[in-house]
Amino acid sequence: MAQQTLTPYDTGERCEPKPWLPYGTEVTEATPAENFGKVDFDDDSGETDCTIYVERDEDGTKTVHVVSHIEDESIRVRLHGERHSVVARLEPTLF
Repeated sequence: MAQQTLTPYDTGERCEPKPWLPYGTEVTEATPAENFGKVDFDDDSGETDCTIYVERDEDGTKTVHVVSHIEDESIRVRLHGERHSVVARLEPTLF
């Protein structure tokens, strides 16, 4: 019997994407427009590390939103472009 190869989700190398709503869902009271396009990323134990979504601002610029759900840990955000890469670290803060 062949041994199953573990995926990066199984090993914890990558968080698994879990869209809030499946493609083709209609806007209703139960599924409001603000829930569309949001994706939770869960770790290998099933806990949500962050929620990410992209939204167009009033000036037409697209903004990527990263909502961290990890207490007392930082999240690193890496932005990739054709000729550059930028790294930012989101540190936990008290409001």
